[in-house]
Amino acid sequence: LKLFFGFRRPTVRIVVASWQMGNCSNSDAPSGNGVPQHEVKLAISPIGVKIPSLPEAYHTSVVVDDKEYCFTSNGVVCSRSCKSHARFQNGPAKVIHMGMSHISGEEMLAGLKRHFAPGTYDMLRKNCNSFVDCALFYLLRRRLDGQYRILEQMLECIDDTIGFVRILSMGEYMPNPKANDFNVGKILARIEAVSSVSVGLADKNDGRKCKDSPGSAGKDAPDTAWVKQVAAQIAMIPL
Repeated sequence: LKLFFGFRRPTVRIVVASWQMGNCSNSDAPSGNGVPQHEVKLAISPIGVKIPSLPEAYHTSVVVDDKEYCFTSNGVVCSRSCKSHARFQNGPAKVIHMGMSHISGEEMLAGLKRHFAPGTYDMLRKNCNSFVDCALFYLLRRRLDGQYRILEQMLECIDDTIGFVRILSMGEYMPNPKANDFNVGKILARIEAVSSVSVGLADKNDGRKCKDSPGSAGKDAPDTAWVKQVAAQIAMIPL
């Protein structure tokens, strides 16, 4: 079985870019800057009974400054403490400090919520762990450890082939067609690309502010050729 354990960050050959172009929205780009001041934690709860020699299933959520963000069938749900883990015995079993971010939870939510809309949840292909993986990358450029997703990825692979989970659940699990086009890797690549674009634009503007006299009209407008070149590169990013 080909299992997905990690994501190789793409090489994006974009040094500078403009504001919103086509479908490449700046809402995908982390917008925070300065000294990291937002604490990011990972909350983890095992699901069900541990079966020897088999990977364990997990429910995860991300906590930013004591506010929990969790993906459900209703979209991304926010709550105080770790409310989504209350249904599990002694949940959450673990809360791990992941790092400090200059991006707030609200900024992260604004950047990711359109990718995790209500009604698009799928137990195997687009679940709480998928969201946490993207959220950690958005906030810290870190990934959710593969051990928390390995069982669902195994089951997804098997179910795609023989409908194993659908049979085992007696029809209670059915793939959500609204999750058919979802791919964590594509979202991470988009975040990385648009972030590089935003950083490049900021660097370009800072450089021009140093060179141009204050108040010079039209000095901050990007060159037409430069805009076309960057737009062409952005259009090549797989969506």
